[in-house]
Amino acid sequence: MKELSLYTIGHGRHEFGYFLELLQQFEIKFVCDVRTNPRSRWPQFNRLVLAELLADNTIGYEHIPEAGGRLRHSAEEFERGMARIIELASEQRSVLMCSESKPLSPHKIPRANCHRVGLLAPALKTRGVSQIIHILPDGGTIELDESSVPSIW
Repeated sequence: MKELSLYTIGHGRHEFGYFLELLQQFEIKFVCDVRTNPRSRWPQFNRLVLAELLADNTIGYEHIPEAGGRLRHSAEEFERGMARIIELASEQRSVLMCSESKPLSPHKIPRANCHRVGLLAPALKTRGVSQIIHILPDGGTIELDESSVPSIW
């Protein structure tokens, strides 16, 4: 298997234009929406609106509910979600997206602030993803050993 990198991002309260700039900065071609329920109080991040806005900017979109963190999925469903993410990331530069903009909490000992760090990243790394790059709200990035970060996931 070739080296496989994957990005993560949280939409937070970003305006769509800024969110798009972040995706373009990292040459993202596909968004894997890993929210259980792909809707937001920020209408630009509701599933159908987001899919259309991304398509208008030649970025693909797919909702992968099996990778959502709010519901318990069967092991088979979770595996299906992990396999789909890896398949997409193997074909084009992809990002996992959920709502929490900061992947780590501001505590003295940082904790996983979202399931991208606490659940998905460790699972993807054990399945062969070699590098996971978390895009921060300011456009910076962080890489870490997610399995060593305290998490509720």
